Amino acid sequence: MTTNTDGRWHPGIGDPNATGWITVAAYAAAMLLCYLCQRKAQPGPHRHFWVGLMLTMAALGINKQLDLQTWFTEIGRDLALQYGWYARRRLVQVLFIAAMVLGGLVVSAWLARRLKDLDVYARRAAYGLVVLGVFVWVRAASFHHVDMLLGFSWNHIAVNAVLELSGIGAIVHSAWGRWRAPRPNT
Repeated sequence: MTTNTDGRWHPGIGDPNATGWITVAAYAAAMLLCYLCQRKAQPGPHRHFWVGLMLTMAALGINKQLDLQTWFTEIGRDLALQYGWYARRRLVQVLFIAAMVLGGLVVSAWLARRLKDLDVYARRAAYGLVVLGVFVWVRAASFHHVDMLLGFSWNHIAVNAVLELSGIGAIVHSAWGRWRAPRPNT
């Protein structure tokens, strides 16, 4: 978290450790592979998909180090205090997390229909993005028990790093497969 002396968020490097930089490098690798995939794709839906995914990976990589979800959480806390529902924040956080998980399922179903005409590589990458998106939003909720679970580590490997890198890894794996596969004829 990037905070100043009064405990408030401010722009800066939010995760300046090895895991943070490895994660940023993974986002950069995903972005580069998505770029290569869009260059190889025929104009149309395939190219649009890979461009969108490339831009998303760039934004998430930037967010990883700027820690914008902390800013989002801070705004939520300020609103809760201002409008008097801070005492019920846990309920709001649980509802937010449930909505994010449900939203992830809805997006998955929507993607299954929307992307049915795209190749298997794009569909796999899309599901990796859904996993990553749900993780990012749940992490942004900053629910204490979720924070404890995500902060848990085993042999110095944090659960949150494994979850985030798994989503990125699914995208990297799919983009690598698409890039290495022969150029589609359609």
